[in-house]
Amino acid sequence: MESNATVVARSDGPVTTILLNRPDRLNTITIPMMQRLRDALEVAESSDARAIILTASGKGFCAGQNLENLAATYKHQSSAVLGSIIAEHYNPVIECIHNLSIPVIAAVQGVAAGGGFYLALACDFRIAAQSARFVPGLAKLGLAPCLGGSRALVDALGYARAMELTLGMDELTAPQAQAAGLVNRCVEDEQLYPTARALADRICALPRRAVSLTKQLLRQAAREANEPTPKSEAWIQSIAASEPEHAERVRQFLSK
Repeated sequence: MESNATVVARSDGPVTTILLNRPDRLNTITIPMMQRLRDALEVAESSDARAIILTASGKGFCAGQNLENLAATYKHQSSAVLGSIIAEHYNPVIECIHNLSIPVIAAVQGVAAGGGFYLALACDFRIAAQSARFVPGLAKLGLAPCLGGSRALVDALGYARAMELTLGMDELTAPQAQAAGLVNRCVEDEQLYPTARALADRICALPRRAVSLTKQLLRQAAREANEPTPKSEAWIQSIAASEPEHAERVRQFLSK
């Protein structure tokens, strides 16, 4: 274990705890940090781990993208490069969390903002300390939800409430996030890790294959719930319009 690592992983029996470890910067996201996080997740998957707890050191879970690094990048490249950074370095972490056969429990304290908010949202469970604050916040930067957050928000909240949260609110407290269905449990700060560990232990006591298949099916169900797209809707509409009843209903309407 590196003393200065931005991501630290430790195993305790069947549970692997992964710690975001840039407390002096509220664990803001950098490319090396996300690469380390993906490596830690994959190592846990390939080991005997049966559950992962993703948490952070210091006062905040993750305050999102490190804007100083981003500004420095923009001095040498077009700001459009942000899309490539997200696609190449950040999205693979989210896909890794989704595709792991074992559940990932986010234990969130302090602020989870921007990319940090969507990172927590990508996990299978979220346990929040009373101190936690959830800040979607990217619209203020001229950006939209990322890291799979748009689909996750609509799944959890529905379209109207997802729009309200991303464009009409500054933040949610931990109790508000729980009431909205974004958080599984809200606990006193000192009970954050013990609660996450108790949930992990409960999962570990279940047959591993059943846990894996359950996660696979529920993730698939969430994806399929969002299948209707403008393209697929237009295809369905063409089928409906080909029925004789459609032409008759149009004729009746026009004759009135």
